[in-house]
Amino acid sequence: MVLVIRDFKRKYNSTYLGFFWSLLVPIFTSLVYCVVFQVLIRWSTEHYILYLMSGNFLWHFFNNVITMNGRVLINSAPLLKKTCFDRKFLIYGTFVAEFIHFLLTIPILFGMMCFFKITPQWSTLFINLLAVFVFTSLLCFGVSFLYAAANLYFRDLERVIGVIMMSWMFMSPIFIPMSHIPEKYQIIYQLNPMAGIMCIWRDIFYCPGFHPESFLYLFAVCFVVFLIGYGVFKKCEPGFAEMM
Repeated sequence: MVLVIRDFKRKYNSTYLGFFWSLLVPIFTSLVYCVVFQVLIRWSTEHYILYLMSGNFLWHFFNNVITMNGRVLINSAPLLKKTCFDRKFLIYGTFVAEFIHFLLTIPILFGMMCFFKITPQWSTLFINLLAVFVFTSLLCFGVSFLYAAANLYFRDLERVIGVIMMSWMFMSPIFIPMSHIPEKYQIIYQLNPMAGIMCIWRDIFYCPGFHPESFLYLFAVCFVVFLIGYGVFKKCEPGFAEMM
């Protein structure tokens, strides 16, 4: 809890709106995309602003966890020198802080569903929410463990991660509907675990439905990413203090 409070203070230090920036940034981004893709390019996607905002909220959470955890070890140098301190709690602390922000976006999405008169599929809502939470958490932790450890040894990675995350964003159905992806690229596109997670997320807040056929694949991929990231983190952990 102390680490979560520390992250909140560090993130919103000297800002007037503070906590509300976690909501305003994805909302403003969604409005820009809406103007570009629906007004200028003239995509005819029903309730496109809801499509954009649902994707942006989830991606904003995922992106923030990854990018902030890239420097969490560097920013916690005194803690790294304490042999009794479990370093993985730094990663968990960042995740919890961002997850609290993320939870506040859910009422906004339900409010927009009411505005567009979209009825949630209550019978599968909890299962879909649980699936999104499990898959996203595993993916966040896996990539965060890997990035945090690697960035401590190779500081150049911090300059590259922005490009990597931007590329990952364009490879996920955040503002480009799956129906706009050419059929010959659909299989390759769906190998990206965030694409599958986004589809389940949209089954909750955009086009209510239930498609459990992708659950096993997503769990397997996200769990493997988690194991790889955690394994690298634990392998590099003995040298963390020396790298500061």
